[in-house]
Amino acid sequence: MSIRKSIIVVLILVSNHVLGQGQGSTPYSTFGVGEVLTETTASQEMMGGAGVSFTNSFYINHINPALIVKNRTIGFNKYVAFNIGLKGAYRVLSQNGKIQPNFGMNLTNISFLFPIKPKWAMGLSLKPYSITEHTSIITKPFSGTSVNNITENKSYGGISRVSFTNGFQVAKWLYWGAEGQYSFGVINRDSTNTLSGSSEYFRVSNRTDLKGYSFKTGLSATLKLNEKWNLNIGSIYQLGSSLKGEQIRLFSVLADQGNGPTYIQAPDTLGIRSVSTDLPSTFKVGLSLESPYHWVLAADYGKTTWTGLKHFDSKLNTFYKNSTELNVGLEWIPNVKSGKYFDQIFYRAGYREVLMPYVIQNVQSKDRSVSLGLSLPLGFRSPSYIDLAVAIGRRGNTSLGQIQENYTRISVNFSLLSSWFNKPRIE
Repeated sequence: MSIRKSIIVVLILVSNHVLGQGQGSTPYSTFGVGEVLTETTASQEMMGGAGVSFTNSFYINHINPALIVKNRTIGFNKYVAFNIGLKGAYRVLSQNGKIQPNFGMNLTNISFLFPIKPKWAMGLSLKPYSITEHTSIITKPFSGTSVNNITENKSYGGISRVSFTNGFQVAKWLYWGAEGQYSFGVINRDSTNTLSGSSEYFRVSNRTDLKGYSFKTGLSATLKLNEKWNLNIGSIYQLGSSLKGEQIRLFSVLADQGNGPTYIQAPDTLGIRSVSTDLPSTFKVGLSLESPYHWVLAADYGKTTWTGLKHFDSKLNTFYKNSTELNVGLEWIPNVKSGKYFDQIFYRAGYREVLMPYVIQNVQSKDRSVSLGLSLPLGFRSPSYIDLAVAIGRRGNTSLGQIQENYTRISVNFSLLSSWFNKPRIE
């Protein structure tokens, strides 16, 4: 099957999921622009999110723009890559003895990359930057009556990002890349009140439309240690930026006659205002020891600066602190030159630890997870792969008064490659 036919098939398979919910309901997504997502594909999810310093030609590296050009041209062949991914999570939330399970899955990236010249590659991608998805219900009795006041707080939406990336091999051992980004999206937060036994609902809705530009750059160097091993060094810097837009506040009255809430009258506008919110800067460094297309041992460390940022909800200005992240991963492929299918499978495992930016009960939440996965060739000696990753982790701690979240995260990625745009040659 050609890469063009494969792209059509994958888009059909994914289309039913893209318009669904996000990656599972989580209270950590209710703040600001929502939960900021990692830029990792399934190949890097398997390795605990590591990927600042290394890559291979079988997938697109979204972490470091310098690495999109590495191994993209081999001999006379220029390998064009199309990448599409899904990510979902089964979460179990617990606090004060109460448990709530949920599941969600959504699109994580659509990416296209092609080499312009042997030392220059260009890419275009669409990814979610943040996701907001959570619903909480609070029931309070009226004193002296059997009637309860029921309040449902619902957050949904998110920020998407279009990225235009260029990567260059500036020396035999040195790579540099730059990425321009345009972010846009809508954050919705609804608060709905009703009395038990009543069919009427009173809702206050906040819709915040945001958009803005940002920029990321990266470097990577490969130092040859001997005939079998290389040492890779990489770094990236995501510049801080701002999103600007408009927030509209609405009040509406609804009724439920058994077929779901419907408007009794058109919503009233309570107010419209211009808003802006800051996005954090991130710096990451990474090291990896690599035996090309056989072994990789990698470690990354990053810091995201949240302190001092302004948010469209001013109550959050002191809610965030700087966050840090540690990623460690291992990759092994038995024999990429072998004619046997199982010798061409990539096996990966990793560990990820994040000091999250949220300060809850005067303590920053932590997120720890272990991961593993496989990259399976899509056919005999095919340059295209399907990547399957599973991560099991926990964040928050009930003993500290926080909501604890145990999760199993699933990532699926289709990495489709083909040799395109080759000029005819006469031997």
